[in-house]
Amino acid sequence: MDKYEIITVNSKRERKIFVRLPHLLYKNNPTYVPQLNASINWLISSKNPFFEHSEVCLFLVKKNGNYVGRIASIYNTIHLKKYDDNSGFFGLFDSIDDENVTNLLFKACEQWLKQKGVNRIIGPASLTTNDTCGFLIHGFDIPPFVAMPYNFDYYNNLCIRFGFEKYFDLNSYNVDGSAIYEKYKNVHDYSVNKLNKADIKIRNISKSNFIDDIKELNLIYNEVNEEHNAFMPLNEKEFFEMAKDLKLITPLDLTLLAIKDNKIIAYLIAVPNMNEILIKINKGKLFPFGFIKLFAYRKKIKSARIMLLGVKAEYKNSGLDIVMYQKIKEALNKRNIYNAEACYIFEHNHTMNSILEKISEGLVRKFRMYTKEIN
Repeated sequence: MDKYEIITVNSKRERKIFVRLPHLLYKNNPTYVPQLNASINWLISSKNPFFEHSEVCLFLVKKNGNYVGRIASIYNTIHLKKYDDNSGFFGLFDSIDDENVTNLLFKACEQWLKQKGVNRIIGPASLTTNDTCGFLIHGFDIPPFVAMPYNFDYYNNLCIRFGFEKYFDLNSYNVDGSAIYEKYKNVHDYSVNKLNKADIKIRNISKSNFIDDIKELNLIYNEVNEEHNAFMPLNEKEFFEMAKDLKLITPLDLTLLAIKDNKIIAYLIAVPNMNEILIKINKGKLFPFGFIKLFAYRKKIKSARIMLLGVKAEYKNSGLDIVMYQKIKEALNKRNIYNAEACYIFEHNHTMNSILEKISEGLVRKFRMYTKEIN
């Protein structure tokens, strides 16, 4: 008879096992891209400004003495203040295909949240909806792009069997940008003229005024995402941490800001697909050879992710989005990047989905967020 054990992560050794467990579970999966151990260590450490206002409890499960599953239970006070919905989250979930394992993980997660007065759980989000979130439900045969989740297909079934239901889906589109000129050149040119008449300019984030641009971008980022389910606004410290991470891998010519009356009204940021390199790094280790690969392959990246895109409500029908997509295509092409994915697009964002259905080469991935009442 199999023996199962749930463990609350407390020691350094247990945290190390928690961080590295996916490398063991996915070791024979050719599409798995290991996240850097250093990144996950930072994510769950006190250095992450998330922990200045919220809490996380980590759990592991052992089966017959072997570690086979992990989960993070997340109590997000910013979400609770914003939505007043008594909801908590789960994230950093990984498991073998064993219902006994996942039941132990989800029950431990629920019990911890229930003790804090929470009666509903949403996930996966690691640690918020600004980070990687959702279980992949379509697109298992291709490696994930940078900062996208990847999981075994059975995760969804295990989740549903425990009682979770669909909350919402997130879409990812393959965008090489060619359709804009091939199919919609007249629309593009008309939009350019319209923006010129309105004195709307598009520029990159400024190197000399980087801090001022990021401060203003933080405000519009929170504003334009306000309408999306479970969106968590980022405070200045959290947004600067995100910007600092992106700056390490994103050239400023891949950042676009639309300006009207010296104010940002829209933004689009593309990130080189670092996963082309990370898939070559053994078990997420930077030492001793990970750093060498990171720098050796950096200029050889051939794909990118359109990670951040937002347009203020009053400019959504101005044609600004299609003009910015064309501009980012041109910037990427200058770097010999001709393949990009736009992700995450909320399924309820009908305007953006409609645009991408027209100018993209189609939907390539879909991610699902789940929710469940805590009994």
